Amino acid sequence: MTTATDRRIRDRIPWPWLCSLVALTVLSVAYLWVLYRAVDIDGDPNLFFLFVGGAAVAGLLLGRFAGPVIASLCVGVLVAGGTMLYVSTIPNGYSIIISLDALRTDIVALLTGLSIFQIINAGVWATAVAPVPTFLTAYFTARHRYSWATFVGCLALGFLILTGDVTATIGLIGVLGATAAIGFGDLARHNTALSGADALVIVLAVIVVLTASVSVVPGGESSPILDRSNGDRAQTVEGSLTRAGSQLSIQGSISLDPAVRFSIESDQKAYWRVGAYDRYTGTGWVRTANDRAYEGKLSKPPGTTDAVRQRVRVKAPISTMPAAWKPISVENRSPRVTGFDGLQPSERLAAGDTYTVTSAVLQTDPAALRNASNEYPGDIRQRYTQLPDSTPDQVDAYTSTVTENADNSYDTARVIEHHLQENWNYSLNVQRPDEHVANSFLFEMERGYCTHFATTMVTMLRTQGIPARLAVGYAPGESADGNRWTVRGLDSHAWVEVYFPDHGWVQFDPTPAAPREQAEQDAVNAANSGDVDDGTQTPSPTDQRTDRNRTASNTSSTQTPVNRSDTTTTPVNTTDQDTHPDSDRTDSISSADDNGISLPTWEQTVFGTIVALGAIATIRRNDVTERAYRAVWLRRQPRADPERDIERAFDRLEYLLEHEHRPRRSGETRRQYVLEVGGQDDRRVAEIYEQAVYAGDPSQSLADEAVEIVNQRVKKHSIV
Repeated sequence: MTTATDRRIRDRIPWPWLCSLVALTVLSVAYLWVLYRAVDIDGDPNLFFLFVGGAAVAGLLLGRFAGPVIASLCVGVLVAGGTMLYVSTIPNGYSIIISLDALRTDIVALLTGLSIFQIINAGVWATAVAPVPTFLTAYFTARHRYSWATFVGCLALGFLILTGDVTATIGLIGVLGATAAIGFGDLARHNTALSGADALVIVLAVIVVLTASVSVVPGGESSPILDRSNGDRAQTVEGSLTRAGSQLSIQGSISLDPAVRFSIESDQKAYWRVGAYDRYTGTGWVRTANDRAYEGKLSKPPGTTDAVRQRVRVKAPISTMPAAWKPISVENRSPRVTGFDGLQPSERLAAGDTYTVTSAVLQTDPAALRNASNEYPGDIRQRYTQLPDSTPDQVDAYTSTVTENADNSYDTARVIEHHLQENWNYSLNVQRPDEHVANSFLFEMERGYCTHFATTMVTMLRTQGIPARLAVGYAPGESADGNRWTVRGLDSHAWVEVYFPDHGWVQFDPTPAAPREQAEQDAVNAANSGDVDDGTQTPSPTDQRTDRNRTASNTSSTQTPVNRSDTTTTPVNTTDQDTHPDSDRTDSISSADDNGISLPTWEQTVFGTIVALGAIATIRRNDVTERAYRAVWLRRQPRADPERDIERAFDRLEYLLEHEHRPRRSGETRRQYVLEVGGQDDRRVAEIYEQAVYAGDPSQSLADEAVEIVNQRVKKHSIV
């Protein structure tokens, strides 16, 4: 029971203001989350939280005790301090400040789709930027300027949408926060009770439903809302790799395209490289180096190389120029040079176009690579050993166990390469990994394809302080004769490049070769026969993954690194490995689907709750429950005793007459009302009612007659 004291306490609590504050916090979290991702990937999260928390506290305090002039000065200090913090960490940073053209170019690039993850020292940039909108949002909130606070949050979120870094889920959360902040802020300004927020809740629910239907934030990462597929897309391996541009996202289930892309005449067989990626985000890759014009020559790698000439004839339109690593000259074309010396035509190549590339292919001598120095240049170490701060520690611990007996970078790379080849299955039919691809692949997944294998190997190497990066392009393809290869879309591939001082970048491929080639052949056969192939290669029992912990132990104690071209090494000892399928542990990603148990994600929980509240508000606002009750009450009369049956029949009749004619007037008796607006049958029910109530004669026959008359009236006039 609610007491008067309870009501007074409830009335004193500024619920609309508190709800508006929560909504503005949600809006702020939306854009701060994107900035935090940059910090997590390449920055100091503790410093980020310190700056953001300090800005929020300062904004709230100044909003209560200081005016706009002091607040403006604080914003100026934050902008200047953040600028100095960032430019001090980048080459020629101070020259950018005084160069308006360079500054304008950078701003335009960000507003037209340049991801903040591609910025040099992206984490420092995010740490420098975040305090400004945080301070302003807190300041305007403390001054009850909800529209201005919402405007600042929307401006920050909108900017990040234009950079392409806001997912559909985060964008929707931001929109909901902004809408709620405006709505609750309006209630707070007009001192309106929270009970008047029905319309706002309905609007929020409608936004969720509509956005879930569209599932796209303009300019951002297209991703489904309230989806259980973990972002799986019907995409080809080629599309996800060679056409990924500056950002590569790890996919789920994927398909192979058997169409012929180009043919190559080459002095030797090679992987035809398209590009490389250096910054690992946990869910994908970003290329941070800028494109540049081709100036007639590219640098050679530092090690001993062979000159390999390749003549490429395009069979289907492509926007890349695959070549053996490392290209040093191009004939017949004037391409763009992408970051890390990939080649891209200035215009899309059409079928029949040709180009010629000369590459300096590194001679890989295992003995020399084993003796290579571990003293990496500072820029190489910083760029190519980067990992998100949130990468689980178990990845490092597991890698350390696997490579325990490897005493140099080359052996470490070979052990990891062979370990992944031997203990994970190859399949294109998988769900997209969770937040950290390498962690999910190592500890949750049974199988994957080249992107999963290569990403995991790079991550494992980086935990050991060994510079590595992801390379993409095409596998050698089908040999037509001694020096000609036919390359199809299904030959698109991802592999690993590891840096060795005085040698350069050396290729490693952790993806199991035989199952991959079999899947490619199956796709070709299916295309020729018209059948549909799911791209899944099911290994034989001897290829199944062994128990991870035991294999890691065996690797560290018995394995000698394997190099397929290194005939001096000893093969891996696998005689004591369990060659039967792993029956003690299932893939945690697919087990929920297999068992029919599927817990909702946090997005589904939050958005589902909003939709449910919107439905409740709609029902409440439209008196749906009352209408439903009345519909049942009017159409069905359970029988009791004659007197109560007659009274309820008369109540039902009066309800019908009110909807057919008019409500009973004040002071008008029930008899007068029925005589004036009712018909002959209605007057009969009134007579029965008077006889039962006033004469005290409620017989069963009269009750049956009254109920029957009203039942017939209801059938003729279906009114709710």
